[in-house]
Amino acid sequence: MKMNKWTMGLAAAGVVSLASTAQAEENSVLTALSSTVISGSVETSYNGTFSRDNNLYGDQGFVANGASLAVSSPLGEGDYSAGYNVELLLGQRAENFAGGIEGVGDFLIKNANIGLNVPFGNGVDLTVGLFDTIVGYEVEASASNPNVDRSYGYDLEPFTHTGVLASTSLSDNISVSLGLANSFDSTGGLHNDTIAGDGNFAYLAGLEITAPENLGFLSGSTLYIGYIDGASAGANNDDEDSLFYVGGSISSPIEGVSLGVAYDDREYGNGQDDADAVAAYVVWDISDGLSLAGRYDTLDNGDDTKSMWSATLGYSIWENVLTRLEYNYETGDRADGDSSAIIANLFYQF
Repeated sequence: MKMNKWTMGLAAAGVVSLASTAQAEENSVLTALSSTVISGSVETSYNGTFSRDNNLYGDQGFVANGASLAVSSPLGEGDYSAGYNVELLLGQRAENFAGGIEGVGDFLIKNANIGLNVPFGNGVDLTVGLFDTIVGYEVEASASNPNVDRSYGYDLEPFTHTGVLASTSLSDNISVSLGLANSFDSTGGLHNDTIAGDGNFAYLAGLEITAPENLGFLSGSTLYIGYIDGASAGANNDDEDSLFYVGGSISSPIEGVSLGVAYDDREYGNGQDDADAVAAYVVWDISDGLSLAGRYDTLDNGDDTKSMWSATLGYSIWENVLTRLEYNYETGDRADGDSSAIIANLFYQF
């Protein structure tokens, strides 16, 4: 165990012993590591189509989607507890998440934040650093979504923010989140771009309402409303982007069937036409390890109005592996016409 000069001086003076100090430092390291969680995923796919003339995703063939790796320590139970989260994306998933930003390549820091608990009211959880956006029905990890391919609304939303986010519960069924960030989106090489223009921050706000138990089959259903407003990274604050989001996860009276809905309204500050998207979801858990998910979503971005149907069969045979077969059919795209695709996807999560 390597000792610093201060510790060595105390040992020489007889104040502490090297053996006891070494044991204390080792125990401190073990205590810190005991709450650390290492997780991640590996994803691969095959993309194809029934017709070469209308392939939705371009070239057919096998795809190494990439991987994710996260090291984190959750907030403890007591007051003034702290935690952290670091998540990396590797391979094609890094490039896709960055949205084509130059210089990202096959490596991206998706999250790097510190979590802090403040014992005020019902307890306030602070997230400081680079963190995921607070809006949206779908996320980067495809296995956490009903379908493999993302919806139109997903592409309208920001992905990450650099700033501070405060979250708290107002009651058992209502929670809120408020935050400040440098810009509307902090993905890719934009992590630390500071505020520009007249020095305004981007503002984040979210409200989640959960249906109480006395509402019968609707018990546990959630309604989420989120709003983000701010300039693009490095842009003048007179040209602010904004996104208004409403999403809901709805229980149904049919056993094993759940419903979802999402609405995204994106306004651009650079003169680009505004866009809005609507998506409806249905998931049927047929049995343990077998599910069927469907999605219908539409996009109107001023230049075009198009729709997509998605049907996904998911099954789990191997431990930690989600296997899905998906069919997508898009209509109304003025540039490419109707098109379709087949995706066979394997997602291993550890």
